[in-house]
Amino acid sequence: MMAYERKRVITRMDRVAMEVSGLNAQGGANPRLSILANLVFLAAGIAGLVLCARGDFGSGIVFGAMFAASTHTVIVEQRMRGNAPRDERERAIFWKATAIGASVSCVLAAGWVMFLGNFVDDGMWMPNQPEEWRAAGLFILGLMIQIANIAAAWMTPPYPAELLDEE
Repeated sequence: MMAYERKRVITRMDRVAMEVSGLNAQGGANPRLSILANLVFLAAGIAGLVLCARGDFGSGIVFGAMFAASTHTVIVEQRMRGNAPRDERERAIFWKATAIGASVSCVLAAGWVMFLGNFVDDGMWMPNQPEEWRAAGLFILGLMIQIANIAAAWMTPPYPAELLDEE
């Protein structure tokens, strides 16, 4: 094998990395990376809630996932704008994403509570200990933040818009 020959596996991995990270990966505010990070936080929150339901220490993991999503939000906002106030488009995206996150988490929590009455005897999990209630509340709050982050990243263009100067 020659030293300058391309390695197929590395080339494929590079293509996958470029598809996931997109063009603006170095800015730290890439929408695709934000979606991926929040999906990881969501998976960690679900895993923590499952551990808590089994009686293990999972509320710390749920809190960590919620805290990581909140920290991610602050870091992305700082990298995108610094201390500048949001413009009209950014405010619209923020409030629409927050409404989506709150609505989805509220509907899921309400559905869980409604089904709890019918299926608690059939093995559906219901918090019994104060630690489990804390974990459930932190999970719902974290879910709202994570879904709002995913929605905001989904609505944000992956590259800065080009300005047309026609003066």
